[in-house]
Formats: sequence, C-alpha cells, structure tokens
Amino acid sequence: MTQSLVVVVEPVPAPLAQPRTLPTPPVAAVLWRMVVVLAVSVFFAGVWLADRVGLRFVWYSLRARRAEYRALSLPRAVRLAFERLGPTYVKLGQLVASGEALFPPAFSAEFQRCLDRVPAFSFEQVKRTLAAELGEGELARFRSIDSVPMAAASIAQVHAATLDDGQEVVIKIQRPRLAEVVGADVVLMRWIARVTAFVSKRARQSHPVGIVDDFAHNLSEELDFRNEARRMREFNQVMGRMGTSSVAAPVVVRELSGPRVLTMERFRGVSVADTALVQASGYDGQERLRTGIRAWFQCLLVADFFHGDVHGGNFMLLDDGRIGFLDFGIVGTLPVERQAGVLEYVLAFQSRDFGRLARAMVALGASREPVDPDTFARELEALYAPLFDAAEGFRIAELVPNLLRLAHRHDLSLPRDLVLISKQLVYLDRYARALGGERMNVLTDAGLRDVLMQDMLRAAAVRLAA
Repeated sequence: MTQSLVVVVEPVPAPLAQPRTLPTPPVAAVLWRMVVVLAVSVFFAGVWLADRVGLRFVWYSLRARRAEYRALSLPRAVRLAFERLGPTYVKLGQLVASGEALFPPAFSAEFQRCLDRVPAFSFEQVKRTLAAELGEGELARFRSIDSVPMAAASIAQVHAATLDDGQEVVIKIQRPRLAEVVGADVVLMRWIARVTAFVSKRARQSHPVGIVDDFAHNLSEELDFRNEARRMREFNQVMGRMGTSSVAAPVVVRELSGPRVLTMERFRGVSVADTALVQASGYDGQERLRTGIRAWFQCLLVADFFHGDVHGGNFMLLDDGRIGFLDFGIVGTLPVERQAGVLEYVLAFQSRDFGRLARAMVALGASREPVDPDTFARELEALYAPLFDAAEGFRIAELVPNLLRLAHRHDLSLPRDLVLISKQLVYLDRYARALGGERMNVLTDAGLRDVLMQDMLRAAAVRLAA
C-alpha cells in the first residue's frame, strides 16, 4: 500500500536580500551590444556555411591538419557563438539545454556541453572590487590572497585567501561591469522576444517575453551574492534542525561579503563524482553518499528551496568525512502550495504507481485543456516502465526529456521547480550507481526511501516547532 503525503505546514523562511535589479542601460550601450551580437553571429554563421560547402575541410587540408577536422553542425556553431558572447548567453544556453521539450533535440543535446569557462580577469580588478565592496578597513583583514584564481567562470572567479587570524577561506568575486553587460543583453532579448511574438502565432503561444522576464529575474538574483550567502546559512540551519551534523555548506564570513563579493570557509576534499578517490578515502562511500542525498531531500522538505546544481564540483566528500555542498548560486524554490505536489511526484516514482504519478503531474501542470488522468497514466507507464529494467537499473538520464515531451504532448506546463528537481536526480543517481552499482539509485533504493519517509514526518514536526 502506498503512502501519500498529507502533512504540509507552511515554512517561515527568512526573506531574501532585496535583489539589485539589473540597471537600465543607455540606448547607446544596447546598440553597441547589438553590433557585438550581430558580429559574432555573422562570424559563426559564415564559418558554418564555409563548412557546409567544404571550405573548412580544404583549409584544414592545406595546413596539414586534416586529422583535426571535425564537421561543424549548426547546433555546435550556435553553442560556440553563445560561449563567445559571454555570461548572459552562457546562461541562456543552459536554459536551452534544460528545455528538451521546447527546443529541437539536437540543440538541447549540444547545449549540454555549453562551457561556463572564460579567461580570468586581472588581480588588480579583483583588488578594486574588494576595496569597493568591503572598504579598505575590512580588506586589511586578509593576510594574503592568491593572485591566481582557483576557477574562473562567466559570473565570477574564486581566489583562495587567508584571514588575519589564520583561517583559510575562498573569495568569490563578481566580474567587473557584469550587471551593465547583462542589463544590455536582457533589453536586447526583450526586443527580439516582442518582435518574434508579433510576427509568429506559434511563438506567441510560448510567451517569449515572459520567458525573458523570468530569465532576467533569475539572473538578477544570481548576480546578488547576498542571496547565495543567505541560502548557505539557511542550509546549515536546516541540517542542524534535522540533526544532520555530517553535512554542511561553507560558513559565510558576513562582514567580508556583499552583493558582489562572497567570502566563505574553504572546504578540502574530493568530488563525490570521483569514484576512485572516494573509495580510497577510507570512508564508506555508499553510506556517505546516502547521507548527502538524504540531506539534499531534507532541505527540500524543511526549507523553501533546494540546491539546483549538484554536479561533481559542488558535491564533495570532505577530508574530515563530512559531505559538503558548494555553490548555492543556482537554487530551486518550492512554494508551499507546490511542495506537497512535488513530493507526491517523487513518492509516486519510488512506488512505481503511475496512476498516482499522473494525478500528481496533472495537479502540478497548468493546462489549457482537460487532461484525462487514466490515459495519461497509461502513457506514463508505457514510457517509464521499461526504464526500471532490473538488469540495467533505472535509466534516470532519460527521465527529464521524456517527462517534458510527454507533458508538452498533453499541453501541460510543468513548473520549473519540478524540472530542476528531476535534473538533480539525474546527477544524484549517476553518483549512486558509480559507487553502489546499477541496482543503487535515488528513486528505488529501499534504504533511502525509508529514511525519506521518516524525514517527511520529522520535517513536519520541525516546521511546527519553528
């Protein structure tokens, strides 16, 4: 007999920092950005056309580099253009990668490889940003700051540092003038969305202006590092309330953080995705992984958010045996009115109850036409039952695209939260099967399922006590 989630008490989260809205750029800045976008687009379009007619192959051959030649598909050309155009378009590329039902499969597949790597900006710019955000007095608290960044991405780069009391920290510093560039890009995107909606009825049905507005809102929140700091603090509070002392996010140094600078304790350890290093650590990798996955779900149950980017670099087995979650720049929010439905969706998958799964999805998805739950349940069973093949394990990587395509077929507009949760399950299942074999996965593991049911009841009690 399956169990339904019936106890839901509204959480009372602390408010997010008031996000700094994207600046309204002058018309000249938008026009200049338009020139840059057109120039990059024309360049990559020209390279793609040259490849189509064989000129790229000839060029490689004449330079004795024929072995390096690789045909340039249109999706790859667009991806390379997006990477060249910088952070706004890298983030847009990630949206394409997650929109398997909205974009052609070849584009969604190609944009899974969209690289968020760019050259580092200078250490002089780092020091200027730190002085502007923290002031010279607080800046003096850093005994040393490594001039070479640990990592550089389109939004920020990270430097190791030591405080005056000897504590090791890392500093996340936002790229100079980033908000201005992103603001111009968003204005340009809105122009394009309005024109597209005006000339195309099919495009109007996808609400392109609304998509851009939602994209801009999410990006503006990510650019304000105070939101990330708050999420890290709240994650640690949730772990404390649930009694999960062996999982943590880095502790934020508040007085050395601000909208464009985030200073936090330094974690040392190995990526959970690195199976060999996890197995060589001396800790029980499967047990530690189960603890980390359970903690991810606990945050989903108790707070109004969940970590939305648990790739290997953000999910660590620390040297002291704890599990560490890093980088809370991308999070999913789960409003209370949707929380029960999303958890019901997860439980339905765990129990393989496709009628229950259909009802949960219909309840979550806005639709212009009535959906027959029985028909939908039969289609879900036909689609997903083969994925539970006992010999191969649950092929969860196929969950998201199939889920979106089926919802699109029934005109169901599923919430972003559900899609983002499903994508994190893909990551978590990949780690589970690497450490525990094909039969260990996040949706059918009996041990994990049992503790999650316990956590649901405990989370309700924690909320009542809050």
